[in-house]
Amino acid sequence: MQQNARRTGRSSALAPGAALLVSLVAAGCGGGETSGPSAAGKSGDALFVVEAPVLVPEESEPDLSAMGIGRLYVVGATFKGGSRIEAFPPPPNKMGLPVVFTVVDPDGGAAAAFGPDTKGELIGEGWAAALTKPLAEARGWSNVVGIHLHLSPVPAQAKPLASALESLRRATGLPVSVTLRPGSAPEEWKPLAGKADEVLVFGFGRRPETSDQVVPELTEEAAAAFPLPFRLLLAVGSYGTGAGNPRRRIPDGEVDRMSEDRGLDFAFDQVLSAEPGNHYTFRPRAGVALSTTLLARDGGTARFQVLPMADLVKVLASAARFPRGKFRGRAFMVDALPRDGHLLGFPALKALLTGKPVQPNVVVEPASLNALKGGGLDVSLTARNDAPTPTDLSHFDNWIQVRVEGGTVVGVQAGDFDRYEILTSGGEDARPASFGRATVVRLFENLFAPGETNQAGPIRVSGQRPHLFWKSRLVLPDGQTLDPPEQELALAFPTPEPQPKAQPRKKR
Repeated sequence: MQQNARRTGRSSALAPGAALLVSLVAAGCGGGETSGPSAAGKSGDALFVVEAPVLVPEESEPDLSAMGIGRLYVVGATFKGGSRIEAFPPPPNKMGLPVVFTVVDPDGGAAAAFGPDTKGELIGEGWAAALTKPLAEARGWSNVVGIHLHLSPVPAQAKPLASALESLRRATGLPVSVTLRPGSAPEEWKPLAGKADEVLVFGFGRRPETSDQVVPELTEEAAAAFPLPFRLLLAVGSYGTGAGNPRRRIPDGEVDRMSEDRGLDFAFDQVLSAEPGNHYTFRPRAGVALSTTLLARDGGTARFQVLPMADLVKVLASAARFPRGKFRGRAFMVDALPRDGHLLGFPALKALLTGKPVQPNVVVEPASLNALKGGGLDVSLTARNDAPTPTDLSHFDNWIQVRVEGGTVVGVQAGDFDRYEILTSGGEDARPASFGRATVVRLFENLFAPGETNQAGPIRVSGQRPHLFWKSRLVLPDGQTLDPPEQELALAFPTPEPQPKAQPRKKR
């Protein structure tokens, strides 16, 4: 089918051998951080929370510990109009982990200010003055162990930027770091050595600050040659863009809602392309008014580029082989906790880093059962994706089916599913059948989102005490197909009420 053709030649990081890869991923760099100034240069994994003002629920702290997270990059301020800094409101609760106070540059104005004649030390002094009050307030709700500038500089700006960072560090007394994009030769960042305490290097994902481009993977050779300590920055969630003006960035979690909008259809772009990720384009169906669809404010089109879990696992497995020393760990970027509107978010990351199953896993259970007079039954089903990861988007390849023995299918209500078919059998050579002759009902779902629950039915089945069996078929975002064996549905048939014995008739 067309949607699978675009993956020809792609290998899966979650294929056989996945257990070893996941163990490498979960192992990380080790050496969880502790509180205090010494935490600033410790190796270990980190969480970069983009939400501002940030919220890290207290109930999430045990999860962070289990994941091996040793520090938090917390967005506490933003650059406005170039070098001016504006603080965000403080979080509602204290942070239990060491915090790197992060300043973001959403429009790129701060990075653009660095030219060949820029006096970086003056810019750094201005930053330090603007951060005096925000840092003092941050110490009231966290243990601040550093300052991070989430910029997007180019190597030509390295020298004046180095002067600014050195000036900021001298004025605040805190370690400083900055975000870099890979792709440049490592030696081009040598001016930062000794001036920045470390850097975050984008190694996975796609963000507005990467010009909406998927960043290239940082190779082992480049990691070994990097001139100063670094952490690998990984943006977990994906997104799409609408065609409206202005173009809206849409979290890829909206793919699920759009796939259920009866007025929209989807297609697959970049067939057989080497461009990273999977590409989905949504448009109104022919004859459907745009104003009645979820794309009413997006100009009628939304195009998504979604990076699957298998690609993240592959990058992390490669990073597990980086030489220790300058490589200090991984920093995972999420929009918010505990959920952020992405198909891959904090729950998926938690499962991955704690060695839990990450592949989609749909479980089908009977929700209700009603016996019919004269034989037969109505059964309603619950189908739940127990995993924190989604299936791929597909017109044909995501389904559950119910097969009947000792009866036939005589009625179906699809419920939350997108559509259904009734068939002569559950085999590959099954043919469509009519009610009363069909023994299989197949329920299709365009996408099973993480944790999604679908209700189906009632499905009406003939027969006195029929047996029902279910199975699923799921296509994964990396092109694999999960096709587990059939299982019998445990049906609790009502016990017939005992009939009173007939009294013998009295003789007259």
